[in-house]
Amino acid sequence: MLVVLQRSPFLCCLSAWFLAGPSYGAAVSEEDVLGDIPMVSIASRLDQPLNRAPASVTIIDRALLDASGAQTWADVFRLVPGFQSYAVNGNRFGVSYHGFGEEFPNRLEVMVDGRSVYEPVFSAVTWSTLGINFADIDHIEIVRGSSTPSQGSNALLAAVNIVTRAPVQDSGTAISYTSGSRSTRNTTLRHNDRIGGMFYRLSLGYQHNDGFPAVTDEGPLDDGRELYQLAFRGTLTPTLYDSVEISWGFVENKEGLGDGDHPDEYLTANYDSNYQMLTWLRSQANGGAIQLRAYHNSLRVGNKDDRGLISQAFGVPPQAVQGILGIPDQQLTVGLGRVYSERYDLELEQQFSPWLGLRSVWGFGVRVEAVESELLFGHDDNIREESYRFFTHHEWALGSDWLVNAGLMLEDTHVGSLSSPRLALNYEFITNHTLRLGLGRSERAPSIAESNLDRSFKVGGLAYNALIRSGQGLGEERVEHAELAYMARFPVAGIDFDLRVFREEGRDGLDAYLEDIALPIPLFDDQIKVLANTGEWETSGVELQLSYRPLVGSLVRLNYTYLDLESDFLKYAEPTEVRSDFNNSRPRHSGSLLLAQQLTPRLGASVMSYYQSDVVWRGGNPVDEFLRIDAQLTYQFLFAGAPIKLQAIAQNLAADYAEFSRNNVFETRFYIKVEVGLP
Repeated sequence: MLVVLQRSPFLCCLSAWFLAGPSYGAAVSEEDVLGDIPMVSIASRLDQPLNRAPASVTIIDRALLDASGAQTWADVFRLVPGFQSYAVNGNRFGVSYHGFGEEFPNRLEVMVDGRSVYEPVFSAVTWSTLGINFADIDHIEIVRGSSTPSQGSNALLAAVNIVTRAPVQDSGTAISYTSGSRSTRNTTLRHNDRIGGMFYRLSLGYQHNDGFPAVTDEGPLDDGRELYQLAFRGTLTPTLYDSVEISWGFVENKEGLGDGDHPDEYLTANYDSNYQMLTWLRSQANGGAIQLRAYHNSLRVGNKDDRGLISQAFGVPPQAVQGILGIPDQQLTVGLGRVYSERYDLELEQQFSPWLGLRSVWGFGVRVEAVESELLFGHDDNIREESYRFFTHHEWALGSDWLVNAGLMLEDTHVGSLSSPRLALNYEFITNHTLRLGLGRSERAPSIAESNLDRSFKVGGLAYNALIRSGQGLGEERVEHAELAYMARFPVAGIDFDLRVFREEGRDGLDAYLEDIALPIPLFDDQIKVLANTGEWETSGVELQLSYRPLVGSLVRLNYTYLDLESDFLKYAEPTEVRSDFNNSRPRHSGSLLLAQQLTPRLGASVMSYYQSDVVWRGGNPVDEFLRIDAQLTYQFLFAGAPIKLQAIAQNLAADYAEFSRNNVFETRFYIKVEVGLP
């Protein structure tokens, strides 16, 4: 491992930061330094300290989020080892764990307060439709590694749960406004109050920006955004043992989508999404609990542009269209058209302790999903799918030092029955020093969209360009994973350390090979991608995470990842089988360092650097290595009894760099944020 570190330019950057002395950021209290180990539930569905969980978990709390100066979801996940995050367009993000740079990363489960926001029609997360403001977030729990035994198919490589602040945590009204580069204008309003026995939070948000800057000699990248969102969360406690959570929200978003290599092809898409969720929790006198959760997600996307008559688009006489294409001259339209996605989900979960030293959770759920898209599926019929799941997890304490975690997820899907087990052994060999050995196998069913793809562009019902279709007999993906982790706490020194060594073997991965086709309208000598279970990969690597609080009010947060990838996929099936690899589709080295200091009771500052080695994104372009440096300064004071927070943020104080596409140029950016609290 030392040889690996010595080869990384990131190590030189880290040394420079440490030698430069402390920088400045958000306040860190004495309780943060000397307090208990944080509790998490995402890894097993049981509340566990980090050192007793069956997998490595990263927590991004409110203070860390503020100190980072993050403006987008891509910024947030640069704080997490092993994650790749990038801007596909100015406001559309790809976030994955050990991913390959796809335009729509499809193996990461993301939840908001336990509600899955993974979109079946895109087989990915559409981050713009989450319906929450950053200010609503209490903390984020992230499982670094497969979490299929707890969250199901979509968590094949990792899982994220964004936990919003409970209504009882705040009171009154808060208004914030951010202005800065790329015509950024973001506004949020949060109001916390009580109606009878219900505590509630009402949150409104507005976002506007111009996306990435124009490309010299190629024109603008029309990927700006105009977004409105409204969210409600209410809490009722009708009895001493019962609590009820009610949440709903909607998002209306307009943003430009396109391929950065072709600025002239950008189109504006309209997103309309909404959700409703109801959760009932009953605590039992014996320490157990029963939870019933039901939710509904809905998304509609419209993206269509009229390019005029075919004759005008291709510069031929109208009468020539019939002779060349075999169809009359008519309107030519491009874009996604109408896309629709809907999900209903119902889940029952019970926690109990059958005997001393053993804690257990089990449950079952049913999910109904429906999608529509003429462009993606070749027809506008509604495609519907039902799936069922059963899960269980057991935590067994073998004395005071040894702990066994065993979990299992069984899923009944359209491709058959899936089984995802996981076993972990935790050994606290010295107080606050724990070793964990974890083994597991995870299976993922293709999404409803992946199983039904038949994407092409048509005129008069005939295809003139075909992109991708699903192969026959598409089956599940499999990942076998093993890890050895060391977690250490030095409470007096204020140090938390997490080192993870791992190996993942992916088999029957969904990948696309090229197939020659003859189109009804021969505008192109075309090929089509065929989605099939032809991909394989083996990943080994090291992840390191360190938090150090040398003084009250100081924070050093470091993460580093080394990834070694061996892969294989089918490139062409006929006339001769050709195979290739995507070994360079992940950055070999990546990591970040955040230095924060509270200078005075009112003034704090921080500096964050992020390094990524060169990479060839599979869905984008080759991207050179880059070092990005961000900084922020925060000043808080009272004015007429109202708390006011001023924040100045600078992003990318180093050289310009490209994200995902060569034309997605991230330049130096500046923002000013003002937040005012009203009683």
